[in-house]
Amino acid sequence: MRTVQKHLLRRNYELIQLIQLPVALVFGTLTDGAVWAIQGIAVQGYSARWLVCAVGILLVGVGVSFEVTAGVVTLAGEGMVLAVCRAFGTPFPKTRVGFDVTLVVIASVLSLLFLHRLEGVREGTVAAAILVGMVAKQVNRPMQRFSRRFLEA
Repeated sequence: MRTVQKHLLRRNYELIQLIQLPVALVFGTLTDGAVWAIQGIAVQGYSARWLVCAVGILLVGVGVSFEVTAGVVTLAGEGMVLAVCRAFGTPFPKTRVGFDVTLVVIASVLSLLFLHRLEGVREGTVAAAILVGMVAKQVNRPMQRFSRRFLEA
């Protein structure tokens, strides 16, 4: 994705984004640690699973908003979305939803093509693809007001 970002942004590509690989390794390690820490917790019932999914969507949306608003090194997914936004002038939340939905469709097609069944993609995945960008948009509104006040002071 870094190569695609370079091609989209050309001279506007920031070299600091080359740090995406080590950041992704640290993020992946932390994610693996969190998965290990909660592996023994069993969520019973469909509604409880949706509640956990909703909390996850909320946390990821807030995290994405903070990451993008901070303007520092992003993970590859957000970096790609930001590159598309800068290259084509599209708003981040809509571009993020489009990117996530596209990835879900690709995962579904590949699963059906190679496994002959839908594997790893369920309704929570689709909900997250649609809602994470929307949550980030809602969190971004007060963050932008706060950052403007902070910078003006």
